[in-house]
Amino acid sequence: MDIRHLEYFVEVVNSKCNLSAASKKLCISQPALSALIRNFEEGENLRLFERYNGRLQNLTNSGEIFYKNAVEIVANYQTMMSDLRESSVSYKGRIKIGIPPLISSVAFFDLIPNMILDNPDIKFDIVELGAFELKKMLLSNSLDFAVLLQPIDISPGVTNEFLLYTGELTAFMAADNPLAVHEKLAWSQLNGQPMAIFNSDFMIHHHLMDKFHVQNVRPKIAVTSANWDFLLLSTKRTNLLTVLPSPIHNLLNIQGIVERKFHDPIPWRIALHQPIKNRYSRLEKYVLKIMLDHFGK
Repeated sequence: MDIRHLEYFVEVVNSKCNLSAASKKLCISQPALSALIRNFEEGENLRLFERYNGRLQNLTNSGEIFYKNAVEIVANYQTMMSDLRESSVSYKGRIKIGIPPLISSVAFFDLIPNMILDNPDIKFDIVELGAFELKKMLLSNSLDFAVLLQPIDISPGVTNEFLLYTGELTAFMAADNPLAVHEKLAWSQLNGQPMAIFNSDFMIHHHLMDKFHVQNVRPKIAVTSANWDFLLLSTKRTNLLTVLPSPIHNLLNIQGIVERKFHDPIPWRIALHQPIKNRYSRLEKYVLKIMLDHFGK
């Protein structure tokens, strides 16, 4: 049997040994399909199917083994041909990536523009939403990739997860804030402290709430926002304190605001998630490699 005949055999089995149904799907005559199977059996001196009154019933033991191998060979052949056709053209298509605005500003500010400029034939849809909304889109297969903070409540076997960056959350405040005199802060020092933090659409909000609960700390949450730059600026001429990822200091060019670490910091881990599926396109593999190579540096 060549690959085409193997495809015919697999379709016959998938059609529950109904030659009439299989022949319609394959667009060949039923006698030709029957003859192909009979000639193969006679040539190999074996039986693939059990028969009753000349009609195919079930696979024999030999047929079961042959079917299992045939399915794998046909799938590999189809993948091989698809990859071959894709490799003959440049990278084109559409990729949808979900990134929370904070992560976009802090960790992807150089990657995204370069990726777009270097690949003019690829349409990049960058969706900037909070982690909870992105998680919903990822699980509904509305995104090709999502960049999320760990830990994220996604069942094992649903996505491929690639750790991109590991850091921690730190405190930012005005230089004349009383807490600024400390090199490092204890969470207990935030008890009663007026704070500006991310709203509940963001994982950082929930990480902070969990930490406050465990540490039995009750700060005064005066301001919530979806904009990290607003949270940062809100501390400049007030006694407000905000907690943001430490890499923010790389973007900090505001006099009068200082950063202080915690003795027991909350980790800030960025992970790339990709829905698990049977096969990924050449374009998906290419974009994944770009992102992993960038953070691998």
